Amino acid sequence: MSITFSIRSDAKLTAKPAPVTARQLAAFRAFARQHGQLIGVYDDEDFGYLAYGFEARVCPWSWATIAGIFGDSEGVIAVVEEAQFEGLNVRFWKDTKTAAIMMGVATSADGTRDMSLANANAYALLDALGAPRDPCGDLDLPDLLDAINDPATRRHLERQGMATYLEQLDAMTTAPASLGKRLVWA
Repeated sequence: MSITFSIRSDAKLTAKPAPVTARQLAAFRAFARQHGQLIGVYDDEDFGYLAYGFEARVCPWSWATIAGIFGDSEGVIAVVEEAQFEGLNVRFWKDTKTAAIMMGVATSADGTRDMSLANANAYALLDALGAPRDPCGDLDLPDLLDAINDPATRRHLERQGMATYLEQLDAMTTAPASLGKRLVWA
């Protein structure tokens, strides 16, 4: 078994999901793939049913660049602007009722990657961070920063052979500073 750690946002999102065409989605996927910014995409034929369910970064580019791919749709512009303002990814999915392809603001922080650890390592990490030893939980970003910037915590993790996890946490906490971000695990 494993526990996955990620940075999520509790921001009150206001941009409504926007419909996009299959052609626009294909153009965006090609653009994002070229720049290495697709997250959780399955290109394997066995996972074709997941082709519409993925996240991507939009913060590295101007909203005009992204909006141009989608025909300057006002709905897409609103989604991209909010994602960039909050420092979040966008996500795509296929609506089960209408079969429309939708684009919305994701809750995952831009530029961060999930970290999946075996249970024993995950619990050791939670102990070192002073977090509850639960299979699911969260820790506010300021509390996480305090924990991983504490020299004693860093030394403890390094002595336990967990320096790699510390490096991953350092990378995760460089997410754009927006209120309401937290480390979640499940």
